[in-house]
Amino acid sequence: MSSAPNQEKTYTFYRPIKSVTVSDIKQMYDLYSSYYENTSLDIFLNDLSKKTGVILVTRKSDGKVVGFSTQVVMTLKIDGKLVRGVFSGDTIIEPRYWGNNKLGVVFYRFLFKIRLRHPITPFYWFLISKGYKTYMLMTNNCYKYYPSVNGNSEEHKRITQAYCEQLFPESFDKDKMLLDFGERYVRLKEAVAEITPELAAANPKIAYFEKMNPTWRRGTELPCLGSLDFHSALISFYARPMKWIQKYILRNYKPEGLELAKQLEAERVAASASDALGRSKG
Repeated sequence: MSSAPNQEKTYTFYRPIKSVTVSDIKQMYDLYSSYYENTSLDIFLNDLSKKTGVILVTRKSDGKVVGFSTQVVMTLKIDGKLVRGVFSGDTIIEPRYWGNNKLGVVFYRFLFKIRLRHPITPFYWFLISKGYKTYMLMTNNCYKYYPSVNGNSEEHKRITQAYCEQLFPESFDKDKMLLDFGERYVRLKEAVAEITPELAAANPKIAYFEKMNPTWRRGTELPCLGSLDFHSALISFYARPMKWIQKYILRNYKPEGLELAKQLEAERVAASASDALGRSKG
């Protein structure tokens, strides 16, 4: 697959967990550890072993992993009825590739195949977000989702509670609708995906994420859900080509806060590089 104009070309594809190579894992962990603290290779491998597969974004020129999203297919019973879902774990992509929608396209293809195997069973995307970027990935790709700044469905809330109680029974705070794994849990490094007043003002969804997860800086996770019923999927598939036309032909598609987020991340990377240079000279 090619990338968006003005970006290095990338390949994006789904790889079953048994086919993920040692090289893939090393590059994934290097990328992961550059954004998160309180982690280790053992923690990363233990979490990865529980997944069904990984969506990888690799640079076409040299095969370097520049992004990934881990996935696990699961089932649960709610009010006596079977529900299927895909739980997304860590989703990371290098800042220079932000705005590249190939990961979303491959993810939707992965979901569509599962949907076709079980066309009648209710189907959802489950994910937990310790930073606003993962939350935004859901809001930008789902027509109906929880939690939403535009209002929330009680049914979606119950389903979210159910998968949290199944996956994380000891860490789920039902009153706050947050997952708290403790002070030593993996969390974003300082200044990574920082929410400034300017960024919150530029995008209501980012402001809403912080309202729902005010303790995100110490690693609490916001459990989320995206509805994958056929009606929502059709609307999402219709919206995707329209965004492409706006972005690359009309040149008038500008996601709220994206440029500001890129600027803040560039400043963080520059400051980190400057600190590293200062330490090496010292």
